[in-house]
Amino acid sequence: MSIVLTPAAQVHAALLSGMHGICFAEPWSPDSMAGILDMPGTVGLIAVDGDSLAPALRPPGPAGYVLWRVMADEAEILSVAVLPPWRRTGLGRRLMAAALEQARAAAATVMFLEVAIDNHAAQALYRGLGFVGAGIRKKYYADLDALVMRCELAIS
Repeated sequence: MSIVLTPAAQVHAALLSGMHGICFAEPWSPDSMAGILDMPGTVGLIAVDGDSLAPALRPPGPAGYVLWRVMADEAEILSVAVLPPWRRTGLGRRLMAAALEQARAAAATVMFLEVAIDNHAAQALYRGLGFVGAGIRKKYYADLDALVMRCELAIS
């Protein structure tokens, strides 16, 4: 697996929407993605697998993405997704680590995210990256609560 992280741009709105639709029950439309990419401070990375060793299991092409924004000294993960064939390969950790590093480089001192209260795998990933629970958002995902998590970003 040879994953390259490439910057997300407006031209990728439909691609991001398609990946979001595969990974989440309430998909964001291409127009929604375009609007997110257009928000001030929004940054994104798309993971592209250029030469998968097992094409039948992990075909070359997009494998996941992360979108975040930085406003003043705070950053927020807007969406992160890893397509099913690439799950449990470390790609989610790599995407999140890149977002944390770039937010830190942009002078953010803290990053927030929301995660479904029942998504224990994602919560474990985030905790492994230094996130801690910071509260609950009731009914954030239709009828499901979200755990708000935060990570302090030490400026180096």
